[in-house]
Amino acid sequence: MRRIGAIVNPNSGQGRGAQLERWLKLRLGEELDLLELTEGVDLAGWARHEMSLGCERILVYGGDGTFRAVAEALQGMDIPLALVATGTNNNIARALGLPPDPHEATEIGLTRNAKWITAGRINGYFFLEGAGIVLEGPLALARTVPAAVEIELEEPDFHETVSAYTMTISNVAVTGAHLPLAPDADIRDPALYLNVYRSLGPMGTIRTGLDLARKRPVRPEFVSRHPFMRGRIWASEPLNVHADGSLIGTLPAEVESIPHAVRVVLLDPAQANGAADRDLEAGSVASG
Repeated sequence: MRRIGAIVNPNSGQGRGAQLERWLKLRLGEELDLLELTEGVDLAGWARHEMSLGCERILVYGGDGTFRAVAEALQGMDIPLALVATGTNNNIARALGLPPDPHEATEIGLTRNAKWITAGRINGYFFLEGAGIVLEGPLALARTVPAAVEIELEEPDFHETVSAYTMTISNVAVTGAHLPLAPDADIRDPALYLNVYRSLGPMGTIRTGLDLARKRPVRPEFVSRHPFMRGRIWASEPLNVHADGSLIGTLPAEVESIPHAVRVVLLDPAQANGAADRDLEAGSVASG
């Protein structure tokens, strides 16, 4: 009999995780070894124990924060993880091409192959979506005087002092509240992307705000994007540093890419587009 592990955050999605937990027990029966995500639980120890018993893969039910915590704990372990997104933004599931329906995502997680994906680390903090270095708030694009920020990147090499209002480091194309900050970023790509937002002026601020509100990328004339593997960023003032939505401190910051961070079940773009088309058709039938 095969053995399938599952980590469930019962509080994700306003209790949606708990509902899926009951369904999952019926779906897998004795094959299932389930762990509820609670404060202080030893995720790495539990995963190592599961691997010693021959566990084939681990399903993770929760939002982006839940998956980040699991991925950090299981970093480098050669066991497939399968995300079933039950959170609010679900940007990691989007980056992996997974469908929003949790039952369909479960079946994909049980049957599809896994590939290694990239993570990042900034000042010791593990992240999957990205990090931000800001003057004030999530995107301080309208401030009058930018800060002088020195950037030193490796692979490829880049060293420059810029006047910027804010900058983000992206591991996926869409982060936060579905903001398309780095259209070229791919979680399977070893490189991270540094996005530097320069002076916009009044009209540029309005245009950028409208673009982001409509989930459109920032226009090329207002942002420069730099792929890199390692970097150091410091500034003339103590700018705040965020990672995956959490305030973790201030500059200076040391950043590095972590290729082959975790093995994750994902869909290739063609398969993901097919799943999205099926979801759209299902929604059209339901609304009709």
